[in-house]
Amino acid sequence: LSLSLLFSDPSATQWDKYLPLLELRLCTPSSLPICVNMSVGEVFLGAFVQVVLQQVYTLIKSKITATDELGADLDKLRVSLENIRDILGDVEKSHVRKDEQQTWLRHLRDVAYDASDVLDEISTEGARRDAVHFSKVRHALSDVNIKRQHFKHGISTRVKEIIGKIDHICKNNGLRPPDSSSGAGRSGRGDNQGDIVSPTTGVLSRDTPVWGREFEIGNLVDLLTTDEYSTHHICVIPIQGIGGIGKTFLAQVVYNHEDLFPFFDLKMWVYVPNTSDVTKLTRLILESVAGPSNLSELNSLQLELMRCLTGRTFLLVLDNMWNERSEDRNRLSEAWFELKKPLLAGASGSKILITTRNPTTAKTTSTIGPPRLLHSLPYDDCWEIFKHHAFEDPGECKSLPYLVDIGKKIVGKCCGSPLAARTLGSHLRAADRRKWECVERGEILHLQESRDGILRSLESTYHQLPPHLKQCFRFCGIFPKGIMFERDVLIRLWMAHGFILTKGGSHGTNGERVEDVGAEYFDSLVDRLFFKPVDGDPSRYVMCDLISELAQFVSYDECYMVHHNKPHSDVENVRHSSLVCCHLNDQVTSSSSSSSNQLAATIESFYRSKGLHTLLLVGNPIYCSMQIPDKMSEKLKRLRVLDKGNVIIERLDDSIDELIHLRYLNISSSMIRSLPESVCNLYNLQTLGLRNCTSLKKLPKNIKYLSKLRHLDLHLDDDFRNETVSSLRSMPRDIGKLTSLQTLSRFVVGERDCGGIKQLGNLNDIHGDLRLLKLHNIGHGHEAREANLLYKQYVTRLELLWGDNHSSRGHIGVEEMVLENLEAHTNLQELWIVGYNGAVFPQWIGRHSFSNLTKIRLSNCRNCKQLPPLGQLPSLTDLYIKDMDSVECVDCGFCGGSNGRFGFPRLRMLCFESMRKLDWWFGDERCNLPSLRKLVIKDCPHLGRHNILHPFPRETEVHIC
Repeated sequence: LSLSLLFSDPSATQWDKYLPLLELRLCTPSSLPICVNMSVGEVFLGAFVQVVLQQVYTLIKSKITATDELGADLDKLRVSLENIRDILGDVEKSHVRKDEQQTWLRHLRDVAYDASDVLDEISTEGARRDAVHFSKVRHALSDVNIKRQHFKHGISTRVKEIIGKIDHICKNNGLRPPDSSSGAGRSGRGDNQGDIVSPTTGVLSRDTPVWGREFEIGNLVDLLTTDEYSTHHICVIPIQGIGGIGKTFLAQVVYNHEDLFPFFDLKMWVYVPNTSDVTKLTRLILESVAGPSNLSELNSLQLELMRCLTGRTFLLVLDNMWNERSEDRNRLSEAWFELKKPLLAGASGSKILITTRNPTTAKTTSTIGPPRLLHSLPYDDCWEIFKHHAFEDPGECKSLPYLVDIGKKIVGKCCGSPLAARTLGSHLRAADRRKWECVERGEILHLQESRDGILRSLESTYHQLPPHLKQCFRFCGIFPKGIMFERDVLIRLWMAHGFILTKGGSHGTNGERVEDVGAEYFDSLVDRLFFKPVDGDPSRYVMCDLISELAQFVSYDECYMVHHNKPHSDVENVRHSSLVCCHLNDQVTSSSSSSSNQLAATIESFYRSKGLHTLLLVGNPIYCSMQIPDKMSEKLKRLRVLDKGNVIIERLDDSIDELIHLRYLNISSSMIRSLPESVCNLYNLQTLGLRNCTSLKKLPKNIKYLSKLRHLDLHLDDDFRNETVSSLRSMPRDIGKLTSLQTLSRFVVGERDCGGIKQLGNLNDIHGDLRLLKLHNIGHGHEAREANLLYKQYVTRLELLWGDNHSSRGHIGVEEMVLENLEAHTNLQELWIVGYNGAVFPQWIGRHSFSNLTKIRLSNCRNCKQLPPLGQLPSLTDLYIKDMDSVECVDCGFCGGSNGRFGFPRLRMLCFESMRKLDWWFGDERCNLPSLRKLVIKDCPHLGRHNILHPFPRETEVHIC
């Protein structure tokens, strides 16, 4: 968390005296105080040590360390790190932290970062050697060997120093790996932790007000009182949601609903402690029916519970069910299978209602299909809850309108959490205006009054994440509140730091891509409601304010967020930082120079950081030309991520190659015309972001040396598609050697001396969009076949563009052969063909086997006299046809219906635009477009209702303009 949000004037000398403020007191059921330090660096360290170990394992297998002293040192480092991993596994069983533990954990974390950097230097040296080996220009062999031995000696010394530091920390603090026979250390979280959430009961006062959730209450009551899911002897209904969202209260309301009374002989409410012990939980269920029990064996408990339930219709609520982190679904399924055995003795119609934060628990236990996911409470209902607790009587709202205005702003920060609304309302009851304003201005999780309720609930949700998800979520602490982030971008940022682990590197032993594993991580956080999509867009997400505060809170000691015009001095131990650019909504003025200078000064303040790994610029762009300080590459040499995407820069400094650890470089939306050749020395680079760089004319010629590059983002947003087709003249000759590429959003076909389209031939792992430009530069049809589009099964959107002004005379036959040989894989979902000058379309366009194709755009194909038979495409929903000046008539061949099938079975939108000669459109019963909902005929002067002899549904919306 940005220290500016915690203190008005933070400094290194003040920091120590404020540390106690970051501790909070929680009460367990036995009322024993637990001191929890919210830095939770030790949890983050556990996952990070595994990342460093993965680096060690990879290097030990490589040739660079084989049969020499460095290899032996790395093996010793492996043993030390594995011991630390086991020690941390034992420590992380409990949330209880002592001051001395926090101290050595922070020291270990610093050493782990140092180890990661050294290991990265070793792998980088290996990549550099490979590049030198294949380079036409290289040093004399003897010189190379001398430098190699010097490097190994120096790096080996540093590895020994790291091992010594680890041993020193362990010795001084009495740290030893736990006895493997005890099962500690590697087993993760134990079952004997005390709950930090108080037990609940099914008791609910009759006069307890209920706001919102009317639909959810009605739905649950219906499920509990009907036999809709009678295929299961016992119906299990899970309610899943994040902490503080109201799961328990909803269950209490339903549990006490009067409509349920006639349906159940027996009702039981069991609060599930933080354990997966089936014996303990079976005893709790039995005691809720028959009172205290002295039985201890699982078999005896199950038999007695079966006796109590036989022939009786029961409702059982299992509140707070198995929230603890568990990625082993098989283990959880086995426990659930054992737990429900005696419950099956109940009579038909019995029901089990479960509340849980854990999506795995919800999916494993549900018998109703997808679990009931509890989302945020609507703002109006949150306001009613807040108002009920904040004002002593309803009349106060009218007499104190200024408090109402402040209160509504406070409720807006609650993210639909009824717990937050209730807690803050109770806190402000009878408080003066000054206190209300203080709450409205501050961070909710930093209020002392919020910690026992809101923070305890959210912190519990965070602690129940598995280590790898904690690490990924903590990183999100560098994002300011309310900022939208792209799913793929965040996954690539995690990749850059090695947070995503697969067996076997970027492609696991089972062929899994690191991006796919990262997507699973991301989806897990979405399932747990840490992220939510923006307006239903599956590519853009946001964190609500409370979750954003939580991310900043648990990462405050490593993630640092600062505004560009407020440089700070306390950055020495920061690992990840975001620099929030100010909002410049006005036109550029003389103050632009001032903003540029402030930004440069703020970046320079980070030079004091000992090991900054991330520098991320977020917020609105600064609309001024500027140059990032040249010394940045010299001072911030440990950077893994550098994102300058929100600063308009004109050049990238040649010294960029000093950032040898760099994996993610984004300079999107810049005015840059070319990249320095030194970029090609960034041997670890995975992502190069050049989105919307409309001035970019060329890529570096030695880009082939970026062997780890996976994402080359040259995408142009729609706002830039009406400008010159592409400033980029061609692709580098050997770009085809980048066989790890997963993203190549634009490929410009240059003249023959540039290598041409055949450079695409081996790039068969490209995913998503692929835009091919200047296809008129292909001299022969057979060259197009060498692009191997037929084998690019992961491309979902393909755009084929010829130049706007190229001469078609003498080239029509060539272009027809080119398009014929650019046949795509049948997994394609969207196809654009623009500027094609052939007279006919090839047979593959419109073929029925393209069963995934949903959108097609044909534009400026001026020599084609007939439209292709697109009606055969079974999934086509949107079709846009423009500037096809030679088409005079559209007939039944366009629909392509045959064998009793209708053409265009799913087409919903059809547009004809600027079809100058089109004067007739007819069809028969095969061409009735059964799903058409919108027809647009625009700027087609000879086509009107009088010469459209084509059937389509009555509900079709027709626009002729």
